[in-house]
Amino acid sequence: MHAIQGRLTRRTPSRHAGRTALALALALAAGGAQASDAWQTSGDVRFGYVGSETRARSGATTDADSVRARVRFRVRGDLGGDWHASGRVAARLDSEQDDAEFWMRAYAPGPAGLEDGQATIDEAYLEYRPAESPWSLRLGRFQAAFAIDDIMKKSLDQNDSTNFDITWTDGAWWQWRGQDWTTHVIARHNDRRGPTGALRRPLDFADGGSRAGLFVAAESKTAVGPVVQRMVTLTWLPSALRTNGLADPALEDYLAVTAKAAAEWPLGDGGTRFRLGGEIGWAPDTPRREAVNSGTGEADALSWQASFSFMDVLPDHDFGLVYGRVADGWLLSSDFRPNDELLEARWVWQASKAWQLDARIRRREEIDLPASAAGPRRDDDVYLRATWKF
Repeated sequence: MHAIQGRLTRRTPSRHAGRTALALALALAAGGAQASDAWQTSGDVRFGYVGSETRARSGATTDADSVRARVRFRVRGDLGGDWHASGRVAARLDSEQDDAEFWMRAYAPGPAGLEDGQATIDEAYLEYRPAESPWSLRLGRFQAAFAIDDIMKKSLDQNDSTNFDITWTDGAWWQWRGQDWTTHVIARHNDRRGPTGALRRPLDFADGGSRAGLFVAAESKTAVGPVVQRMVTLTWLPSALRTNGLADPALEDYLAVTAKAAAEWPLGDGGTRFRLGGEIGWAPDTPRREAVNSGTGEADALSWQASFSFMDVLPDHDFGLVYGRVADGWLLSSDFRPNDELLEARWVWQASKAWQLDARIRRREEIDLPASAAGPRRDDDVYLRATWKF
């Protein structure tokens, strides 16, 4: 293993969301100086071992392993007049990283967000939350996650900063909290150079009409019999889909819908519970398979996952399995790659209120292939990680 090393390099912020996030961060500091008693700090440190083996389509195999960490520190508080603010700095570190850099742009360097050795401001927002009102409005840079409520917490669509990743959303988030259902409407900004999260190619935001996207979700966690979670979502990315690949000017809107649910039953008298989760997603317009290197013709859209969680198998110990099949035309998920079949097992131990330990083993294999491929790509990976919250 190489020691974690590197130098901090300064980059010029973007003229749009980058400057907005920086201005909000400065506003947080100023507000904290005037009302320090109303401000609180929190954060988390996640670290562990990750290892993987990849078999390419040619049959050649490669492997990698490293020690990885994610560090996040937040300051949040009240500004008065029903206004609230939050700012957070996040860094991703790896024993195999080459350099260190503070990334301050309106887009992320890749689908997983930051690369190893990079840090950024992943939260910088103002929120108006009227007292005794069912609605709130958040403006700026924030974290938005809409996953199945199981121990894996995976999603086919919006799910910022999973595992060791650091992603974010720039825009506006309106919420309405009813008696049983909560409605979310997120208008997000996508930079012409790329998105801030896992919106995968051939989604492209160079066209002026593609910069604003919309995400809508309605969720209920009011128990109805064994059902403990219900959710439907819609994602609309206008003029963002390069149906024939990035080099072709043809554009279409990308629209996707999902339905998610979870149900729970007790198992015996020892306190163990079984939770079944499921999600299905569909997109009416998809790219050509030539554009995603999965064959010929139009890419598929129908995608799904099913999870099986055993809660409190031992006190504070959970175990879960998830299986998913994601189509080559599904381009929205940070947890699932397009054109992949996934099988994963995970064990979680909540050792204390502050400490959680996780172990995972996972296999991912391609589904559809071009005629020239000798075989599907397959990835096997494991991790053992610990998370400390403060």
